[in-house]
Amino acid sequence: MADIKGRVLVVTTGKTLLDEITPSMSGRGLELVCVPTLNYAAARLGAGDCSALVVDFGQVAPAEREAFLELHKQYLKVHLFTLETIMSIAPGFLSPLRRLSWPLPMGFADQVRVTDRSVIILADQTMFMTGAVQSAFQQAGVQAVSLESTTGLIEFIRQQTVARISASQPSKPKNFWSRLAGDEEKAAPAAPPFLGQVVVAQFTGTPGEADALDSRIRSAIPAAACYIISGMDTARYAVQALKDGRPVALPREQAGRIAGILVDISEGGASRSKEKEKERIILLDNFKPNLTTLGQALLNAGYEVTTSMNGEDALRLCKKGAFHLAVIGTSATSAQYSGSELAQKLRERDPDLRIIFMVDQYPLKAALQGVSQVVELGLDDALLKPVESSRLVFSVERALERRFLLLENARLLKEVQEFNRQLAQVNSFQTKFFAMVTHDVKSPLTAILGYAEVLTKKLKSLPGELKYASNIHSSAKTLNVLISDLVDLAAIESGKLRVEIGTLNLLSVVQDVRARVEIAAQKRNISFAVQVPPVLPPLAGDDARIGQVIQNLCTNAIQYTNEGGQVTIMVESAPDSVVVGVIDTGIGISKEDLPRVWERFFQTEEAQKMRQAGFGLGLKIAREIVQRHGGEMGIESELGVGSRFFFHLPIKK
Repeated sequence: MADIKGRVLVVTTGKTLLDEITPSMSGRGLELVCVPTLNYAAARLGAGDCSALVVDFGQVAPAEREAFLELHKQYLKVHLFTLETIMSIAPGFLSPLRRLSWPLPMGFADQVRVTDRSVIILADQTMFMTGAVQSAFQQAGVQAVSLESTTGLIEFIRQQTVARISASQPSKPKNFWSRLAGDEEKAAPAAPPFLGQVVVAQFTGTPGEADALDSRIRSAIPAAACYIISGMDTARYAVQALKDGRPVALPREQAGRIAGILVDISEGGASRSKEKEKERIILLDNFKPNLTTLGQALLNAGYEVTTSMNGEDALRLCKKGAFHLAVIGTSATSAQYSGSELAQKLRERDPDLRIIFMVDQYPLKAALQGVSQVVELGLDDALLKPVESSRLVFSVERALERRFLLLENARLLKEVQEFNRQLAQVNSFQTKFFAMVTHDVKSPLTAILGYAEVLTKKLKSLPGELKYASNIHSSAKTLNVLISDLVDLAAIESGKLRVEIGTLNLLSVVQDVRARVEIAAQKRNISFAVQVPPVLPPLAGDDARIGQVIQNLCTNAIQYTNEGGQVTIMVESAPDSVVVGVIDTGIGISKEDLPRVWERFFQTEEAQKMRQAGFGLGLKIAREIVQRHGGEMGIESELGVGSRFFFHLPIKK
């Protein structure tokens, strides 16, 4: 499989989704960029460097769903994936047409049962004819009305809405004078009978026609919730939707498949769709008309079909990889094997082969035995004869989708194992490198610093030599800071960062930091101020570590603020904590870079242009120190205006 390059923009507010899809994305050369809201997504799409947009509808306000769909219309070349959860598809949330996966998401039928809205399910021909959707609702105790087409659907929903309202209102008894005046003859016509507020309608149109129908339904009945459901497998549906420039709606748990779908579409077609054209089925039965009818139905569905009336011939044909699926009539026994024995033999030859049984309804004992064998042998389905063509096609679709998922899971598992192996190698190298830095570099550097200090004292009377000694001392101090950052990062990642919690004198810490960094601010003609209250509530913490955090924030602020700017340390009391903030009028941070500032080694493009030295570890280390104190760090920034980095320290109780 060829690697593809590009950026995928992910809209979510949590880390869980990123953790789930990162391995499959990075394994295909895709870079993830995470933003939290619609506005950030719009700004990033405007940059023109994203090939796909993934929106976690479970983390997005229902009111913004339609806005994301409208945003996609402005960037049709960007593939849109929407991830649905059981909550985001609930009929209680009004939304444009939503796609349901099959089987129905667990709990969806229960949501439909308790809603007071009209719920319309547009089912494709296979789903409707097999009665699968209706049956699922019936088992959940939901009364669903089946309509053969969408003709007159809107008027039918209107009538059912009137009927439901009428049925819920008690009839008003007639008084004596009304009966005497004969008002019964002028009574309003009776409302139509209430059949149910859930409608399953057969829909044979295009996705665009489905959207248009949904728009008309919501215009006529604003409270209606409309869904579409199809038996088409996920990969083929997704690739076709992307080809048509339409969004792809996936269940949240299938987010890991997005990378593979993007590979399919980037290769100009779909490896899954190409495989679909070649999916080969062997159809075995002893009734020739049955073979003819069902074989033709499978051919019409785009499969390559081989029919046989002889078990030995079928076994001879089924070498590994020869077929993707076998449909076996259990009455088609051979001289040597029964239907179950033949299935076992086929699986021995090809463990990936999917198998469906067609079972005679009579005698009843044989039918029950055939159905039970499906479970015993781990087969895919049992269909009672006579088998309808649409029901067989539906069952075949599901079995082949299962085959694809099993093989895909095995492939992904292999990829993850290889990824973990490579990651372990990198982590091992990193551990050894940090250990080397800590022991083999830190010690001689300490000696260099010491001797440089001695030289600067001894060479005060020699200006030329003093300049060289001062440069050595200054460079060694810079190197010491960088190495200290690496040592701290190693300690964090190994869980050994030392934080000595005691009574924290925050005001004293702030003044110490001020004394150290104020000179650097003056050299750059930057105004430096400190705003603190006269007293603070008692705090617990490590003076040195909190000083390290504040100094890091101040150093960054001074470094990224142009001459003539201003940097301020501000300490404020909150109800349960003390807030320490460092505010600057510097270069600021763009909206798309904000979520990444806490990543190790990350530096914005603007920062890289101004920074003289550093690995981009300071903020990560600072945040870890604050979290060890039971607090949290935050940021407010605007590009070209300035930034405010702040952290909370809980009050000692």
